[in-house]
Amino acid sequence: MTGSPAWVERVLSALISGELTREDLTARRLSAFLGQSTMGLYHHFGSLDGFLIQVDGAGWDLLVDTLRRRAGEGAGLADLAISYLDFAFQHPHLYWLMAERRFDREALRKEQRLSREQPLWSTFTEFVRQHGGKSPVEDTRVLFAGLHGLAVLTLNGRGAIGAPGSSGEALARESARHLVAALVGSAGKARRSRSARPRT
Repeated sequence: MTGSPAWVERVLSALISGELTREDLTARRLSAFLGQSTMGLYHHFGSLDGFLIQVDGAGWDLLVDTLRRRAGEGAGLADLAISYLDFAFQHPHLYWLMAERRFDREALRKEQRLSREQPLWSTFTEFVRQHGGKSPVEDTRVLFAGLHGLAVLTLNGRGAIGAPGSSGEALARESARHLVAALVGSAGKARRSRSARPRT
């Protein structure tokens, strides 16, 4: 059962722009936004989870593309970790869907709707392996957990705990660098590359 990819892209774009927020991610509100009936959404995607998991996957694809582009510019693992945080800070409603919304993953797995899960995980572990991770799978789990925690704390206004008056986002970026250094040491620093270009 496949639905219109255009609906997925439209909701993805609206979450990025802020036209839609996490509170709008209900079957009734999304159907109204798309100009469809609730039953139409269910007919094409099977369930609300069936639709949102596709938006979720498109969000992760966008994040991975961002990280691949940065890696191609010569960014080290610490820079990639900060790019992950910046993605979350810039797109808080999309990130909530990608990392915090609870899905019935067992049901989705039985329906074979989690096809992106393993390829995305493999991409992240490959980033870590290429940047000096001696135990890429375990290092990736630690790094992902740490970055997610920093993102959520900051987005919830708790990123500057213990440092009143400081910028939560700046502290999160600093903490991300410390985390990468603890995992892979100096291997996480930016690599010089002929293709590397300065960030603007």
